[in-house]
Amino acid sequence: MQKKINILLYPIFLLLFLFALDKIFLLEKVKKYIKPDFTHIYYETREELIAQIQNDPDLKSKSKKLMVVLGSSRLLYFDAKELEEFYPDWKIYNLSSAVTTPAYYNYFLERILDSGIHPDFILLETDPNQFNANSPVFKGSNLTYSFSPIYVLKNALLFGKDHVSFYFGKYLFAVGKNKPYLDTAYRRWKNPDFVAISAMQEQTKDFLIQNRGHALSIVDTYVEKDFASLEATSRRTIDWVYANYSPSEMQYSFYEKLLSRINLEKIPLVIVWPQASLPMQKMILESPFTPDWKNRVESIHVKYGFELRDMNSTSEYYCNAFVDGGHMAKDCYHPFMKYVMMEYFREIRKK
Repeated sequence: MQKKINILLYPIFLLLFLFALDKIFLLEKVKKYIKPDFTHIYYETREELIAQIQNDPDLKSKSKKLMVVLGSSRLLYFDAKELEEFYPDWKIYNLSSAVTTPAYYNYFLERILDSGIHPDFILLETDPNQFNANSPVFKGSNLTYSFSPIYVLKNALLFGKDHVSFYFGKYLFAVGKNKPYLDTAYRRWKNPDFVAISAMQEQTKDFLIQNRGHALSIVDTYVEKDFASLEATSRRTIDWVYANYSPSEMQYSFYEKLLSRINLEKIPLVIVWPQASLPMQKMILESPFTPDWKNRVESIHVKYGFELRDMNSTSEYYCNAFVDGGHMAKDCYHPFMKYVMMEYFREIRKK
């Protein structure tokens, strides 16, 4: 009988061993060999930024006002030092990440507000791609690198069974997040240039934390001057991010939840639809999903007293410099923030 019990314990010991082995793939020294790109760094550093906001002495003493930027990669590359110079009364924290959604925005806003921090201003980006139920990146990025288990369980009905089970599969098992492609790890280990690539990963992470979430642009001052290239990159973006477009009721629910909380907390809010290159604008406006998206978000805006700033059509902002079809060049970030602050003061005057 004792022998049978011992045999039955073997599978349990094996599972515990595999579970412990799995956690090796959470180590930073291991991750850098197997991650295909730097995208995860932008998501993972947001946790450290939340702690930074909570412990910022200027915010605790109220000697400076807090602005929170919630956007996608299009709002990532503000120059932190320039912002300090032009807006010395503000601490501007950037929680943007690549291909974000209302569920992502709502999560971080709740984290900030529930910790007792009250932003003085929120800049929020919206775009039709954030409401695509078939987005190829929501599971791969937002669910994989964002959210806490408590948040997912609290909003389980909104996320749905499929997303909840997917999230916990990724959360519990490191190989879900960091797939152990041993051939990739071996190639990088043997690559003499990988030391520089690894250093770039560390530099990217350190820069994000030191600059309150504003990212280091890998293209710096580059501007795409070939119109055909802008058309090509616009088409690739449409085919990737907007692929098989179907409205996400989940994301519209999170969007309403987000705006409802902002309205309840009486936080000044500017919602922008950022400018894209002319080819990208044309493709988006001609897409069948755009009118429905615009009507639905506008109805939510009206309900809570907000409005959408379409930066493609305003006469108060224009910048014709892009690094690809959907992303503005570095030169555009200064006039972008100038426009945003002007809209902020208009909101203040309404109160």
